[in-house]
Amino acid sequence: MKSKKAAIELSMTTIVVVVLSLTLLIMGFILVRSIMCTAIGLTDDVGTKAKKQISDFFDTSSYEIYCVGQGDPTKVAPGINNVWCGFNSKIGGTYKLTIKEIKPISSALSKTTDYMKWVTVKQESVTVSPEKRESQKIVTLDIPEDAQEGTIRLTLEVKKEGSTATSTIPVDWEISRTGTIRAVMC
Repeated sequence: MKSKKAAIELSMTTIVVVVLSLTLLIMGFILVRSIMCTAIGLTDDVGTKAKKQISDFFDTSSYEIYCVGQGDPTKVAPGINNVWCGFNSKIGGTYKLTIKEIKPISSALSKTTDYMKWVTVKQESVTVSPEKRESQKIVTLDIPEDAQEGTIRLTLEVKKEGSTATSTIPVDWEISRTGTIRAVMC
């Protein structure tokens, strides 16, 4: 009689443990899913925030062209990254863009690396309407996962059609690593 009672107790304990385990597993999946959905939403906001930063800059200055990373370095992680520039033209026009060079400005970065190979997309010209503030992705860089940490400078030359003046815009990017957990999750 004792062995049947022990068998029933063991099977009830097993059922309770299985039910609790499944409940915790499902709650874990829901938590991970909500974290991932939040992360995806944040990446969608990056372009919007870059455009807002450019617009805010033009509210306080008289510059005709401004790029994110001009002045203070922008932190970026290895992977796909975009250079955003804004145009604040009173009369409109077409701007010709040339990447003059990409070079390291940190001593930690290799001087022999061909950073121009990181460029995957580049826009050669931008047409701006009169009295409009427009933000555009100018260059897309694919920074390799094994890239060293440090600061690189992307130098853009911008020339407006019909003008003899050429603007040189330095855009500084500080390459930094993501944490292990963030790298695995995202």
